[in-house]
Amino acid sequence: MTSAPLNLLVAYPYFSDRIQEVMGALGDSVRFVLDSGAFTSWRSGKEIHLDDYCKFIEGLRITPWRYFTLDVIGNPEATMKNYQRMIDRGFSPVPIFTRGEDPSILEEYYKTSDVVGVGGLVGTSGNKGFVKGVMEIIGSRRVHWLGFTNMNFLKHFKPYMCDSSSWESAARYGQMRLYMGRGKFRAIGKSSFVNKPDPEILERIHELGVDPYKLAKEENWQGGRSTSRELAALSGVRLSMDVEKNLGTKFFLATAAICGAELVTEAYELFTKG
Repeated sequence: MTSAPLNLLVAYPYFSDRIQEVMGALGDSVRFVLDSGAFTSWRSGKEIHLDDYCKFIEGLRITPWRYFTLDVIGNPEATMKNYQRMIDRGFSPVPIFTRGEDPSILEEYYKTSDVVGVGGLVGTSGNKGFVKGVMEIIGSRRVHWLGFTNMNFLKHFKPYMCDSSSWESAARYGQMRLYMGRGKFRAIGKSSFVNKPDPEILERIHELGVDPYKLAKEENWQGGRSTSRELAALSGVRLSMDVEKNLGTKFFLATAAICGAELVTEAYELFTKG
């Protein structure tokens, strides 16, 4: 069976030799995108230097399918400068257009790149309206939605790429959106298993290869390779595969943890080789 590669996104601050090893084991079966991690670093008060980022890309043993420019949060001029400096150094980064910037910057980016990332969408009010507006400008050109994967919007606009880390919510918050297939989801969490869950949910968890009754135990919602995280990885990979197959959109699963990368690759191998 021929399957699309596993779409995996890892940010520079979270990259490790082990993650590189895990992806390397998949060979051509992984489509790896590198994010600069500028937003994560900005929230933690840390700074990423362009020279360090460029040297890191040059030293990778696995060639990224795509990699983003080093954006500067809240400073579009500095972001554009970094993008141009990377091009001058021989790199081909994906530029990032952030909500609030002048649309003319978007047009400038498309002069030098076949795909442009659109950021400033996560956790912001009115992001759906912004996506509608920016897509009127972008039209049929290639775009990557950073952290925005609303299913109705994906079906309507069919962007070239998008990414999400929400599959990790089971590990972070003890709750998740279980992918039921055909673009449908059901919300589940620890409390869902106090009493017997909906039979449809139990059947779906069984289909994904997990014993749903393990989720009735508190300890199986905790820890790195917990049952809930395993289920979330299986659910996320199946969603990613279905979105690419049916919509043509490359849906990237973002991970910041080694065990997350391991579980996602294991889920992919189960679906493609099992």
